[in-house]
Parts: sequence; structure tokens; C-alpha cells
Amino acid sequence: MPLVPGWWRRLDAALVLPICLTGLLILSVVLEVLYILTQEGVVVSGLHRGAHILLAGFLLLNVLGNIFMFICTSSSIKGVFLPTSLVGQGWEYCYSCQTHVPPRCQHCFTCGICVLRRDHHCVLLGQCVGFHNQRYFLCTLLYGWAGLLYATILNAEIFLGILHEGLSFHTAFLLIMPWMMLLTGQVGGSAFIFAFVADTCVMGFLFCTAFLFFHSILLTRGSTSREWFAGDQRYDLGCWWHNVREALGSQWYLVWLCPLISSPLPGDGVHFEM
Repeated sequence: MPLVPGWWRRLDAALVLPICLTGLLILSVVLEVLYILTQEGVVVSGLHRGAHILLAGFLLLNVLGNIFMFICTSSSIKGVFLPTSLVGQGWEYCYSCQTHVPPRCQHCFTCGICVLRRDHHCVLLGQCVGFHNQRYFLCTLLYGWAGLLYATILNAEIFLGILHEGLSFHTAFLLIMPWMMLLTGQVGGSAFIFAFVADTCVMGFLFCTAFLFFHSILLTRGSTSREWFAGDQRYDLGCWWHNVREALGSQWYLVWLCPLISSPLPGDGVHFEM
């Protein structure tokens, strides 16, 4: 897989700002989970505190590891030999990159380059999802979904405790609109932060659920987002595991465990089996 040489030198706002925002969101969720795990009587019953820490650490390491590999792995045409002698049906000419590009390759105006088998530009990670890094995007989505579900369950223990004591209008409004409560001076900073992060976990979990469901369908049908909405099914190999292997590589059943597991892709991002 092509790792971007000197990727850390790309300090434009399109990459730095999304990564900083995503990093702050991850940090806020991690700190809240750690705070909950240190409190007595709020840990999910049936699991030892040490098991919770191991589970949370496993989820966090996979999220951060897959994000790192996603950013480091380029799916652009930079450094890819595109022989003009092989230009055929389905190839297009990109006036921005001033070269012919193969089928399923699109120009991203945010990244400023064409991307092989481009799906979309991920605004939270500041880079396009393409042929070489789709695996890391899907694994980030999966472990992000699992992590937010875990954080939501931990928060649910506190919510249930509040409901058991009686839900007041003040508490309900704090959970639903923490910003309004802060601006009107009804709550302090610590209560606002807890409510805001709790809401972020719930909304993030719902967002990840919808996105994970949609991209799971695309994965099993061998399509990109653009092809899905256009009704283009030319690259569907018929069997879901063939489509999954085409996108995630020969070790597609192991890539979910760790971002460092090698899984060579069967294609080159230029030619696709139909």
C-alpha cells in the first residue's frame, strides 16, 4: 500500500482542521469514559473494572491506529504510472491534473488531485476514501461505532440513575440543549461539558450507525457512493465475499482485528474485474 512520503508536511487547513476537531471529540469522549470508570456504582454490571479498561483501550487503539493508517495511505494517482497506451473505454481526461485517469477515478477539489476508485471526501479525517485506504476508513467507522455505543451505555447508567430519582425540567433541558442552559447561566461549566459530551456520544453513535450500514451495503455490492446513486452495478462481482475481498484484500476477514495486519489488494486501482 502506498504510504504518503512526507505526509506530515501537508499542513493545509483541509487536513489539519478536521483532524484537530476529530481529535478533540475523541479526547472528550475518552476523558468522560475514564471519569465514569473511576466512579463507584456507575460501571456496567457484570464486568470487572479492569475488563472495562481493557475493552476501552482496545477500541481506542483501533480507532487511532486506523485513523493514522488512513491518513498515511494515499489513494491518489500521485506516483501511479498511468500509461497512455492503455487508455480505453471508461477513461477520462482530468483538466486539473492534466492527465488521463482510469474508470472509477475522480478528481477531488479539496485534496487537489484525482483519487483511484474514489468514494467520497471524509470531512472528519480530511482525506478522500479511495482504493488503497477504504479498509482503514471502514475499520475506523466500525470501531468508532463500537466505542460510541460503549460510551453511550456507560452514560445510560447515569441517565437511569437520574430518572430513578425523578426527572426535572431543569435536568431534561440540560440533556437536550446544554448550550442553552450554559448561555442562560443555569448550569456551570462542568455540568455543561458532561451533558455536551454525553449528547455527542448519542448523536455520534446514531450517525455512525447510519453511515456504517450504508457503507456495508456498498462494500458487499462492490460499489462506490457515486455508483450507488447512479445505479451503476457494473463492478458487482455477484458474491458478497468477492466484493469484500476486492475492497479489503486477501485477508479481509482479519483486517478488522488490527490496522497493522497485511492484506494485499487483488487489483491495482486502475483495472477492475467486471
